[in-house]
Amino acid sequence: MSGARKPYGVGLMEDQSFEFPRFICVSGLIGVGKSTFTTKLAAHLGYEPFYEPVDENPYLELFYKEPTKYAYPMQEWLKHRRFAAYQAATWGIRAGRFKGVVMDRSIHEDTVFAEINAKIGTIDALNFGTYLQGFQDFQIFCPEPDVYVYLDATPEECHKRILERARPAEQQTGFDGAPGDAQAGIPLDYLRTLYQGYQDWLKVISPRIPTVKLDWSQYKTVEQAWKWVESQIDRRSRFTRSLVI
Repeated sequence: MSGARKPYGVGLMEDQSFEFPRFICVSGLIGVGKSTFTTKLAAHLGYEPFYEPVDENPYLELFYKEPTKYAYPMQEWLKHRRFAAYQAATWGIRAGRFKGVVMDRSIHEDTVFAEINAKIGTIDALNFGTYLQGFQDFQIFCPEPDVYVYLDATPEECHKRILERARPAEQQTGFDGAPGDAQAGIPLDYLRTLYQGYQDWLKVISPRIPTVKLDWSQYKTVEQAWKWVESQIDRRSRFTRSLVI
């Protein structure tokens, strides 16, 4: 039928007028500078920014004070909020409301944090299994992005930036064990463990999703950063793949 709309995800790979990439996810350690880069890149491309739900997160301060008590409920809350954001971004592109989106951390990489908390014992095996089952259910409805831009900086540099930005919730934490036995800032050891978790995650996703490591040990202009990303990515779209698993 002439003029009929194609089914979602069908035939768009061959559409030469399709703009690439339309769905960009910005990833990286806590404190690396994802939110600022998301803002600047979205403005540079004329895309819609989607941010991590930091200010409205009711668990964040509680988690930093008592990680063992609040790690699991916070991860469940984040999983649902990231799923909602992912759907809003996906359908916003499909409906033509957004030229494209830049997302500050995605639902896919949320598993890095859950796995690290399971590894260090702040999420027990039963709750971790429940989290993963829910993630797998959600993942079916979350097409993979066109590209991951991983902002790469050492845990030491990110720790320094966290202390410099001085977010109240991040300044006194209870990662060393007992509630109330707080220390200043997010522990460097936690960031080192998280950094290794990211490296393992990147090895898993990079064979199937275009993934670009961007050296963020020193900040760059958005023009410089995007020029490098463009030089590294495959021009074929992944966002428009069929949702059939």
